[in-house]
Amino acid sequence: MPRSPDSGPLGALGEFGLIDRLRRLVPAAGPGVTIGIGDDAAVLQCDGPVVATCDIQVEGVHFTWDLCGPEDVGWRALAVNLSDIAAMGGMPRYALISLALPAETTPATIEGIYRGLAEIAGAYDVLIVGGNISRTTGPLIVDVTALGSLDGSRHAVTRAGARPGDGVWVTGTVGGAAAGRFLLQHPEVRVPGAAALAAAYRRPIPRVQAGQVLAERPPSAMIDTSDGTAGDLLHLVEASHVGVRLDEERLPRPEGLAQAARAAGLDPAAWALGGGEDYELLFTADRGFDARAAAAAAQMDVPLTRIGDILPEPEGRWIYRRGGQRRPLAAQGWDHLSAT
Repeated sequence: MPRSPDSGPLGALGEFGLIDRLRRLVPAAGPGVTIGIGDDAAVLQCDGPVVATCDIQVEGVHFTWDLCGPEDVGWRALAVNLSDIAAMGGMPRYALISLALPAETTPATIEGIYRGLAEIAGAYDVLIVGGNISRTTGPLIVDVTALGSLDGSRHAVTRAGARPGDGVWVTGTVGGAAAGRFLLQHPEVRVPGAAALAAAYRRPIPRVQAGQVLAERPPSAMIDTSDGTAGDLLHLVEASHVGVRLDEERLPRPEGLAQAARAAGLDPAAWALGGGEDYELLFTADRGFDARAAAAAAQMDVPLTRIGDILPEPEGRWIYRRGGQRRPLAAQGWDHLSAT
């Protein structure tokens, strides 16, 4: 765990002393906040439906200190929640942060995490309105609950609306986070775009603006690629009770991914399909979206790529390779309860 020569253990500071220091680091007061950090609960003014999500970052499972600094951990912890809200077509508004801290954790480490939280919260106009702190005998844990809103009369976009004839689309590129993690673990490997790949792992960009632009169209179904392109597409088509054709060759891959995969002894498609933690938006849209895609991509300032087609459920769920070879669509990414 990162240590600072000018910071002692948490016990010397105490819970309330730590809370007082942390509350100064994050944006906490703003529109809709009647009572924020410092009381038994926050009081918020919410107009209309609330989009609520929670996600957790566990040391040794979701991050390790040799690959991420405290600021990166804070950024990641909030980013994954903002991505969930974006995938519903919502606008993130508030977050609550709970920390489970080993006794040896230094205030400098926690303040670093909060600086990362403050950085991404400020970038997306999210207010930190409360949370909790506890000691643990296990690893350090950052648990985030995020709340968002649906603008006007907009309805949430779910996984369950895809229809036969829809196209399958994805924002940005896929596989970059997995390539970045490999490169951070193997600094001797040099590839083009290495810094961007490392950043894709350490500081993923939640597609909040893209989610807002898409929600105006809207997609028939949407999900974020937290568990891997193939696995999350499988979640979507199962929820929608449809089949799908995914064209592997169309998957948009970032610069340097192919070289990094070769250095790892892998087919680049393994990361593009199953790398996970990219936090792009995977969505389906009717045929009319093809003509609007370029304008939507320009508005959100993120590339859009059509990677497949939704089929009737009896036609199956397939990944196609060049030459017409196909194999069943199957989850290839992260499983939170897997022992491996």
